[in-house]
This record gives sequence, C-alpha cells and structure tokens, in this order.
Amino acid sequence: MLMLILMLATPVYTVPPGLAEVAGLQGCWRVSGQVEGNDSPSIARGQWHLGQRYFTLHLRAIGSDPYEAAITYGAGEQPRAIGSVFLDTFGGLYEPSLGLGELEQGGFVQRYRFSDATYLNRFSRSGTGWRWTITEQPKDKPPSVFADYHLRSAPCRGMRFDY
Repeated sequence: MLMLILMLATPVYTVPPGLAEVAGLQGCWRVSGQVEGNDSPSIARGQWHLGQRYFTLHLRAIGSDPYEAAITYGAGEQPRAIGSVFLDTFGGLYEPSLGLGELEQGGFVQRYRFSDATYLNRFSRSGTGWRWTITEQPKDKPPSVFADYHLRSAPCRGMRFDY
C-alpha cells in the first residue's frame, strides 16, 4: 500500500526540450564522413536509458582504424541545456570529457574543454538524417574541422557495439 501511495505522489517525468532534441538520434545509423581528413565509415545507435532521463549515442568505426565512443546525454539546469559525458577507446581524463551545451536552430551543440583546445560538437538535422561536425579550437591556432559525419537512418540488424 505504501508503494502505491509513493507512486501516486511522484510527479510524472517529462523529457526536457534539450533531451527531446537529442532523442532525434534514436535508432540506428550508417555514418559516412571524415576524421582529420581520413575517411571513417561507421555505424551508430541512439538509445534511451533510466526512464528517458539519459540518452546514449554509440559510434563504432567499421573501417581499418578501430574506434568506438559512447556519449551519454542528460538534462542541464535550464530546459534547453544539455550535459554529456564522452567516453571512447582513447580513454583519458574524466573532467575534459564532460560536455556542456544547448539547443540551437535545427539541432544542438556540446563543448568539451581540454587543456590545449575546446572541441565543439555540433549536431544539425539534415533531411531525414543528421550532420555531426567536430571543430577543434586550439588556444593558439585558428579553429579547424576535426571530424565531419553524415548519419543516415538504417536497420539495427547486424550492428554490434562493445559498450
């Protein structure tokens, strides 16, 4: 009986606007594009976790250079704010892997601040898919494109992710 009372007293969770936009990445994707000027064919999958409080985008390169990443997004303090944790096969320090960003016209942006550069990850809708650009912004050089991906919806059958 106590459990029923607690359930009825708990407010219904509503996905905030920032996470609702990120959820446009739900499902599986074929990814074409380049990283540092080299072709990087990949696959990706976006999934909700913990009652739609967190959303994870997995990316796995399927070319000759092995790489995998898992980016988990959560709501920020403001409704349009988005936080994230970027984990990948390079490993590294935890603090720079914390991204902060927000909604913008047609998508969203995240910033990851490392000691030598900030990496600006911009996701924008492109037709029925997405474009994901990563711009490297070093402290002592002009910004440059680090990666440029195009995501096209695809069936999940046969896609495998290690994380």
